[in-house]
This record gives sequence, structure tokens and C-alpha cells, in this order.
Amino acid sequence: MFKILNIIKVMIIICVILVFAYGCSNDEADGSGDSSNLLLGTSSQGGTYYVWGGGWADIIGNTLPEVDVSVEVSGGPASNVQLIQSGEMDLGFVTTWLGAEGYNGEGWTDVEHDKVRSMFIMYPSVMHMYSLQGNGIETIADFSGNHVSTGPPGSTSAEAGEILMNALGIEPGKVSNIPTNTAVDGLRDGTNDAGFAITGLPGPFMLDLETTHDVQHIGLSDQEMETVLSENPYWDSIVIPEDTYQHLEEDISVVAFWNLAVASEDLSEDLVYDLVKTTFEKHEELLAVDPTAKDTIAENITYSTVPLHPGAIKYYEEQGIDIPDDLIPPEME
Repeated sequence: MFKILNIIKVMIIICVILVFAYGCSNDEADGSGDSSNLLLGTSSQGGTYYVWGGGWADIIGNTLPEVDVSVEVSGGPASNVQLIQSGEMDLGFVTTWLGAEGYNGEGWTDVEHDKVRSMFIMYPSVMHMYSLQGNGIETIADFSGNHVSTGPPGSTSAEAGEILMNALGIEPGKVSNIPTNTAVDGLRDGTNDAGFAITGLPGPFMLDLETTHDVQHIGLSDQEMETVLSENPYWDSIVIPEDTYQHLEEDISVVAFWNLAVASEDLSEDLVYDLVKTTFEKHEELLAVDPTAKDTIAENITYSTVPLHPGAIKYYEEQGIDIPDDLIPPEME
């Protein structure tokens, strides 16, 4: 009898341990525990999203030891919206253009991706349109009849490149939806003629390309810009200054977008609050990762086009920032 009682006691202890362990694992999974393993959707290797994401993830991990952010290569903004909606990603980088369309079920999708929530504005990025000097491509009109790369499927570059060419009546001989680093390699070896790539300024891929080749930077005329913006209300224009790149001989006008860090609504308020707070408190470290972070300031959150996560709202309200009504998420209305 004594042995039986001891066995029963041991079994009870084991059950208690298992129940406790199961409860802890659930806490971690839903973001309410002491540790969190998060997946961040960025873009193709070589793009600003990927570089930015790696640096940001390191800063978060060094500041919040209980949080581990894994940077994932993805197709870019549209893909990141879809991955967050499906639960395959926890965090992602998007443009305000594709993020808004994804959330509202407009433009590139007819499905409302309503699990996506804003955290913070990152930086404005520009549409680089480029070729190599001597290729006979000096204007956007010269893209007609040539082999053009636009970025991987779902990326801002791919979506915007196609839309811009359609708006201006450009008919390339061939279009390849390939990552930026692959497109640059193709330009070097002559397998493609020109490309689109959307990154911050300066673009890491462009700085790299200029170390080996003379780049032909291409802008839009005033009339071309007016035509493009009249058909795309989420788009904007910006000037790339002459001194940005080695082979840029004058200021050029290009299309621009704001970039946005987003999270799943399933993440806890405390976790997202910590992510946002750390981002702004470690601003100097972020600048060391990428100079585009100069625009990563709390006040710029009003540029967002996607409702905020409650954890982000908590931080901005502490900073005395008024949150526009259209950025209040449904769960807080």
C-alpha cells in the first residue's frame, strides 16, 4: 500500500509539471509570456527591407533578451501582408500603398487582410529606374522593347513597375519578376537591360552596382509624373539629389512611398509596446544600421494608412501624439 501511495504521489507531481509546462508554452505562443519568438517578413536579399530588418532585429534582441526576431526573406509588402493574415509571420515591412490596399481589400487584392496592424513609420523609399550607360536606355520610354526586371512577385517594385509602365504606355520586350540582387547580376552579365527597384536612399544594391559599372539613372519628366500620380493616389514624388550616387549627373524626379512596420493583431499589447518603445529609444543605433532611419520618428506615425496596434497606440499616447480616428483599430472603437 505504501508503495502504491508513493507511485500515486509521483504521478500527481508529474501531471502538475506537465500542466505548468503546457501553460507556459501557450503563454509564449500568444505573446503574453516572458519570451517571444517572432518571424519578420522583409524582402529579397540586397533590398533595404532585408538590411533594415537584420539591424532592427539585432537591436531588439540586444535590448529585449526575451524577444527573438528572426528575419525572413519574402516577396515584399504584399507577401508580408498575406503572411501575417495567414499566421505564418508575426511582423512585416510594407509600403503605405500596398499595406492600405491589403487591409482594405483593394487594388492588388479583393480580400480584406484585417489582422494587420501598424507599429511605426520607417522611411520614405523611392522607385529606382536604372540601366547601364552605353545600353541606349536613357529615359523611361527607352524601356519599350527591352528586357526589364521589376522585382519578385508581390514586391512593391513588381507591382509599381507594372503599373507605371502601363500608365505611360511602355511595352517592354520581356518582363522578369526577379529579386533585386538577381536583377543586378543580370544587368552585369547582359541578360537583362533595365530594372525597377524600390528602396530607401541610398539603395544598398545601387551603391554596390556603382562599384563595378557606370549606372544610367532614370527619372520622370513633369508630364510623366503628373500622368502616373493622377492614376495612383497612394503614390507620391520625390527628388533624388545629384550627390546621392556617383553616376547621377543631375537631380531627378522619381516616384516615392512611405514604409511601415506592421504586426499581427494577435501579438500582445505589452509586446508591441516594448517593440515600438525600443525602436525609438535606440534611434541612434538604428541610424548606424541604415541612414534611412533618420525619418523613423514617432511623429511620422500619422503617415500610416493601416490601423495601429493597441500596444503602439499606448506608446504614442504617452508621447502626447494625437492618433487620427482612421488609425484606431476596430477592437478599440
